[in-house]
Amino acid sequence: MKKILIVYNQSKPKIKNFLFKLKSILRKKYSIKSCTTESLTEKICSSDLIITLGGDGTILWVGQFAVKKQIPVFGVNLGGLGYLAEFGIKEIFYAVKLYFEGKILPQKRTVLEVLYGEKKYVVINDCVLKSNSSKVVKIEVSVNKKFLTSIIGDGIIVSTPTGSTAYSLASGGSIVEPEAKVILLTPICPHSLTHRPIILDDSKTIELKVPVYKTNNSLILALDSQKNVFIKQNDIIKIKVLEKKLLFLANNKKSFYSILEQKLSWGKR
Repeated sequence: MKKILIVYNQSKPKIKNFLFKLKSILRKKYSIKSCTTESLTEKICSSDLIITLGGDGTILWVGQFAVKKQIPVFGVNLGGLGYLAEFGIKEIFYAVKLYFEGKILPQKRTVLEVLYGEKKYVVINDCVLKSNSSKVVKIEVSVNKKFLTSIIGDGIIVSTPTGSTAYSLASGGSIVEPEAKVILLTPICPHSLTHRPIILDDSKTIELKVPVYKTNNSLILALDSQKNVFIKQNDIIKIKVLEKKLLFLANNKKSFYSILEQKLSWGKR
């Protein structure tokens, strides 16, 4: 019997009633476990498929565990925009059935590995180095140990293609197809008209250094908007693509372009 893990955001309205009904139906064909996002651990994260109930934040939190275990994941949108959570409530059973019949194959999406000191972090969308105050910061950027540029502004975003439609897009970055093999570098409000977003091949290793600078006293590294790490002067953050991918089940009734139009009003006049 196939195993399904349901991870839910318990802050969503009426989530427990919905979860009860969902489990009651799925248990007729599958072995079901469930937990909240807060109680999810690597040990619990063991199944043939993960369903997330919530919004994009729920997927991003669960994604770091799913990548390590190489378990496919799909999101059911119970939130607002729900850009990554592509499935509606009525589509759950249809999607599960097609996946286990082999009629939906998971996309293999780029994931970043962020190294800071002795710690490693898995990032699905983006990592953002920025000021924790209203002051500008100075960040030195290197690619494959070759100096690229020095940015003075509000910070910088290093994004996967999956994250290209999030903070990076809002900061003037490009829209990138989710399965493209690239990394995006997007300055945040740079104090120079010549600094523009740049797209790199995903074989590159990026280094972000925080030099000694008058306002580099309070910086944070935001990882998928789920975790914040405080950064000091002279610290270096290394970012590269992880060998493992996020196995992501996209809604086969929708295309990347239709979601852009529906969720972000792309191309509309």
